[in-house]
Parts: sequence; structure tokens; C-alpha cells
Amino acid sequence: MVNLNGTLLFQIINFIVLVVILAKFAYKPLLKTLEERRNKIASDLDEAAKARQEADKLKADYEAQIREAQTKAQAIVDKAVKQADKEAQAQLDAIRAQIAREKQVAQTEIANEREAAIRDMRKEVVTLSMAVAEKLLQKNMNTDMNAKLVAECINQLQTNSRMKGN
Repeated sequence: MVNLNGTLLFQIINFIVLVVILAKFAYKPLLKTLEERRNKIASDLDEAAKARQEADKLKADYEAQIREAQTKAQAIVDKAVKQADKEAQAQLDAIRAQIAREKQVAQTEIANEREAAIRDMRKEVVTLSMAVAEKLLQKNMNTDMNAKLVAECINQLQTNSRMKGN
């Protein structure tokens, strides 16, 4: 069995004193340090959660700005395409108008050339008629016969020029 002598009693008292000293000088500071560390970790977690929320908010803002920039870019592209289409149409209209003017000028030139050709032909016919008349006069034909012959030539010339004009 256990002997209760002075040493055992001294060891029990020694143990109790040691526990009291440890409780006063070691456990309380240790518990205080552990509590401070727990509080620091909790505040760091709170700060990390706030930082994450701010990061998420910034991310959402940046994504919204990117979407807005893409929308603006698409609007600029659409506007440029519409402007290019307008300019192309304006150029086509200008070309068509130029072609119409050139066609009108060509038609006018053709009409002028035809009238000039008809005038030249009439001059030539008149010259030929005069030559015929001169030959007839040389053969001593009478005046009525000459007038009739010249009138027939002129009528025939006018009929021919009308047929060629159409």
C-alpha cells in the first residue's frame, strides 16, 4: 500500500503549487495568446471574405464594361458598314448618271452626224441635179422639161432621205 509519509505530502503540495503557478503564469498567457490568435484568424477570414466580395464586384464591373465596349464596337462597325453601303450606292448612282450623260451626248452626236450626212447628201444631190440640168441645157431642152426634171429629182431625193432617216 501507499505510505503516507512527509515526502508524499511534500510532493502533493509541490504539485499543487506548480499547478497554481502554471495556471497563473503559463495557462492564462497561453489561453490569452490562443484567444488572440483565434480572433486574428477570424478577422483575417472576414477580411478575406470582404476582399473576395470586392473582387467579385470588380469582376462584375469589368465584365459589364467589356460588354459595353463590345456593344459600342459593334455599333461602330455597323455604322461603318452602313456608311460604306451609302457611299457605294452614291458612287453607283454617280456612275449611272455619268453613263446616262455620255449616252445622251453620244445620241446627240449621232443625230448631228446624221443631219450633217443628210445635208452633205442634199448638197451632193443639188450638185448632181445642177450637173444634170447643165447637161440638159446643153442639149437644148425646153424650160418646162428642165423644171419638171429638177422637181422630180428633188422629190426623189426627199423621199430617199426620209426612208434613210427612219
